[in-house]
Amino acid sequence: MREEYGGRLPVFKIKPMLAVTGRPFDSPDFIYEAKWDGYRCLAYLDRKTILQSRNLLDISPAFPELADLHQGVGMQPAVLDGEIIIPGEGGRPSFSRLQARGRLTDPLKIRQAAGQEPAVFVAFDLLYCRGENIMPQPLHLRKSLLQEAVRPRDNLVVSTFIETHGTGFFAACVREGLEGVMAKDKNSPYLPGKRSPYWRKFRHARQGEFIIVGYEPGAGSRSLGALILGAYRQGRLVYRGKVGTGFGREEEERLLAELKRLRPVPPPFGEPVAGVTRPRWVEPRLVCEVEYLEETPDGRLRHPSYRGLRWDKEAGE
Repeated sequence: MREEYGGRLPVFKIKPMLAVTGRPFDSPDFIYEAKWDGYRCLAYLDRKTILQSRNLLDISPAFPELADLHQGVGMQPAVLDGEIIIPGEGGRPSFSRLQARGRLTDPLKIRQAAGQEPAVFVAFDLLYCRGENIMPQPLHLRKSLLQEAVRPRDNLVVSTFIETHGTGFFAACVREGLEGVMAKDKNSPYLPGKRSPYWRKFRHARQGEFIIVGYEPGAGSRSLGALILGAYRQGRLVYRGKVGTGFGREEEERLLAELKRLRPVPPPFGEPVAGVTRPRWVEPRLVCEVEYLEETPDGRLRHPSYRGLRWDKEAGE
């Protein structure tokens, strides 16, 4: 899908740049900023605001409290890259609260939630400035222009960063209970839709997004026993394990309702999976985020815990 916004900005065309996973390091060639636990979002600004998710959907109606972002940004027409968060305890992003917002579809409930727990747009990059594509420009220049363009307000802030000292900054973020750190090459261009070592992410707890390929029914008081997880490798679905913790009764019922809407399919893996009992296989469309201790040599997750559905991501990612 593509349309022209104000005749100058390519709406629903730019895919966000992505990072590779890495370990903390120090380098004078990199800047380091907090990794925000939210929904990745591009904000298209030209006398109004359009919010685009990482899978190119217009999510503006879901966050009416962000409809006036353009009033806090100069140098329009402009496109900001950033993260939508909902602050929780101690001001730290709460992904569970954001996930609850993402499930809402009734306009009245959305407006009520926006008033009770308003979202904030954390801007960390500037892709278009005065209608000009500046993605080929080095990051340090884009950051400078971003600082100049954005006037912070309650629903709009600019992500701060430090230079050189990545390991110490990572340790500080861990102490503050943040998700991790992003390291970015100062001289790197913005590569839309590309996963590049120009950007590297450090997480203090291992987290990942996995495809829900089926589930096991629950026993006793539980309706849902476990989600069966998979991931694509070289175009083929492979088994990554099961997760049966991290969701309460209310989330359990929501998940079951979503799973039962999906079409039943034959077993998705090429061979039987040991340890899976009474599986119900479904079309691989839902993506969930899981926290885990480590991976076994065959790629299965140890001590996984469910964190939430990722409505902003597609299985093919």
